[in-house]
Amino acid sequence: MQIYDGKCGPLTETVGFLLEPYEGKGYHLYQDSYYNSVHQTNESLQKLIRVCGTIRVNRGLPKDMIEEAKKLKKGEVTFRRNQEVLLISHQHKRLVNMISTLHTAEVIETTSRRTGVAKKKPKCIIDYNTHMHSVDTADQYLAHYPFIRETVKWPKKVFFYLLQCCLFNSYVTFSKNNPNYRKPFLDFMSDITENLIDTSDAVSSSSSSDESKGSSRTRTPIPTKRAPKNYPPGRLDGKLRNNKLVHIPPRKYDKTPTRKSRVCVRKIPRKKLDFSVLSVVFLCIQKVTTHDITR
Repeated sequence: MQIYDGKCGPLTETVGFLLEPYEGKGYHLYQDSYYNSVHQTNESLQKLIRVCGTIRVNRGLPKDMIEEAKKLKKGEVTFRRNQEVLLISHQHKRLVNMISTLHTAEVIETTSRRTGVAKKKPKCIIDYNTHMHSVDTADQYLAHYPFIRETVKWPKKVFFYLLQCCLFNSYVTFSKNNPNYRKPFLDFMSDITENLIDTSDAVSSSSSSDESKGSSRTRTPIPTKRAPKNYPPGRLDGKLRNNKLVHIPPRKYDKTPTRKSRVCVRKIPRKKLDFSVLSVVFLCIQKVTTHDITR
């Protein structure tokens, strides 16, 4: 697996690297507009890989075709062909540009599954929707319950994305093997998480029982919890150099804003205070921000 990070060369080289095991075998490749271009399609055709997918207007479409496509009405089609490379534009709800080395400009009649109304579409668009349906469905499932969080270290983001992809693949396999037992994807992930927690608890309990049966010399010491900090009594009177009481100014929707301080809460039996310790507030903000970044 190779991750495209924008620094490993042009996108065409990355796509070519991924397609190396399938060169010369006559495979059909369906991909979206991010990877498709006229140049990339010609290179794939020379390697006996035929391509079908959407394409962006700045990836090799002729200027006269772009201008003609802007004037299309709903249901109309325009196309250009250069030997085996077909470029076709279809106006439906929006303009769809396609590139294919598998199809002709044939337009066939289909029936909408929702409304039951008959409509005409190019054959390449119908085949593209058929083969890309599973990919789009997977993206929709992953978008509902994302694992990805903002982080400075990109490997964490990649790891959790691949972890969720593995969960979705296992969910699809589970659904196919159990057609009479339907379960939402969220419940499936919850069950997997609970089973992993139970397994880890069982392993830890078994290891602790094994250690209890052995000699006392082989037992590993259990680390003790850190003792609570004893803050100096002068922390809140403003005498320390790095600590002082700062009044919280009123806001637009809160005339008497308050903040929580762990030191003040321990010393004074109130939930919130009108004053806060500057250094403690800074540490609390820094702690929350670091947690959000590294999560």
